[in-house]
Amino acid sequence: MLISRAALAASWCIAVVLTGCKPSSDFNEDVAKNTIESAPVKLEGEQVTFTDQQIQCGTRGEYWDTPVSLSPDHSTAHLTDKGRNLKFNDDVIIQDSTSHVPYVQVRGDFPLQVDSITSIKDGEDKTTKLAEAKVGVKIDDACFQSPLPLMGVKHGNFSSDSPVVFRLHFDESGWHVSGIVH
Repeated sequence: MLISRAALAASWCIAVVLTGCKPSSDFNEDVAKNTIESAPVKLEGEQVTFTDQQIQCGTRGEYWDTPVSLSPDHSTAHLTDKGRNLKFNDDVIIQDSTSHVPYVQVRGDFPLQVDSITSIKDGEDKTTKLAEAKVGVKIDDACFQSPLPLMGVKHGNFSSDSPVVFRLHFDESGWHVSGIVH
């Protein structure tokens, strides 16, 4: 009888430990927000938008050259090394026919700020969730005191009006961002 009580106690302890390692069924907007904001996220060729004031400040700060109009509906600003040091990756698009706001590509690990979670869906397995969110990329610079809005993808194209879809994965260390879905 003593052995069976010990075995029962051991089984109960193992069950408690294993239950603590399962993804919570209480996954909600707060968990998604905290997961996205908890650590810098690797962004590879994602796009962020600028305000006109940020474009002017970046020009004055020599992060990019003075914008040049290439046609009536397309103008750009050539990125400088100083702008590349902020992890901007390509020339700044000031105006083009596909976007109504200035934007640039970013590449690197960035802290994010979640403005809102627009939806949460189950992923491909029990340890994965897909969270759509409006987020901003934090850049530590006086020109970018507000996080730069990250563009989502709609119909295969970047769109400033679309939320970003994050794949969130649960493992022994908890929830973390495992990527962005396009």
